[in-house]
Amino acid sequence: MCKTTDIIRSRSDKRHNAALSAWYAIKSDLEAVGLKAKLFGSLANGDFRGHSDIDLVIRLGDSGMSRSAVDRIVSKASPDILVDLLFEEDLTPSDLETFVGTWA
Repeated sequence: MCKTTDIIRSRSDKRHNAALSAWYAIKSDLEAVGLKAKLFGSLANGDFRGHSDIDLVIRLGDSGMSRSAVDRIVSKASPDILVDLLFEEDLTPSDLETFVGTWA
């Protein structure tokens, strides 16, 4: 293997590990305020690459939590990796099924 490939693989592995750590922190922080988050996309599917982001669906429900408050929680937990937030309330049942299946 060439040196360039090794460097790229190493950076990709580090970013993948950072994304997983960020996901666990986000999930924990949101659960602490009574919110549910569901991971989907490349990190959930095992296709995460060096340029990937973290894709989440958030269920606000009747929590009273604002979207901007959720965004602040997420940004604090993942300062280095972009997180694409979708809110369950904005999705059709079909879209929700496509992205996350069920919440169980």
